[in-house]
Amino acid sequence: MSPQDTLTPVDAFAPVRLRSRDAARYARLRLRMLLDAPWAFGASPEGDKGLDVAHLTQALASEDYAIFAIDAPAPTGAWADAAGETREEPELIAAAGIMRARSPKSAHRASIWGVFVEPAYRGNGLGRAVVTAAIALARSWPGVDYIDLGASERAPEAQCLYENLGFRAWGREPEATEISGRRYDEIHMTLRLRPGDGRGV
Repeated sequence: MSPQDTLTPVDAFAPVRLRSRDAARYARLRLRMLLDAPWAFGASPEGDKGLDVAHLTQALASEDYAIFAIDAPAPTGAWADAAGETREEPELIAAAGIMRARSPKSAHRASIWGVFVEPAYRGNGLGRAVVTAAIALARSWPGVDYIDLGASERAPEAQCLYENLGFRAWGREPEATEISGRRYDEIHMTLRLRPGDGRGV
């Protein structure tokens, strides 16, 4: 039986904002996403801060940094990792990060990053759920008017999702990443959260 055979409606998979205590769980998902879709991320497993539990613990405590994620269903009530050790907590199967720019000159912008859904759970709206949660948080940040993100040309499904959520492509970065001798363009996209007031126009 595949994981999809045990899925309940997407409403049962409400995204939650991860906290510092979730750092190790996210690091495990982060490693899986970098290995599953290396062309979709600028980072590599070697030296990626997203795999550093201490760094994640500190970052997740910030109000201007968030990761929204979804737990896998637990048909047996217990979890086992790759080494066969039982865990009391579920693994994460989907995530999206968002952070506000720290420079005073860019604090009106936020960036979505690290969007990923485990292959076995794709096609169930989980990507839309975590990205929508990230957008909602950005809307609550005073002064944030734009959300930026990038999508690999190899991920047309992701581009379609972002467009459906209101993002618009504004540029294309040629050969942004190289994986196994092949290069992929990056599509840069932006969502405007609030109408402009004429400043800087």
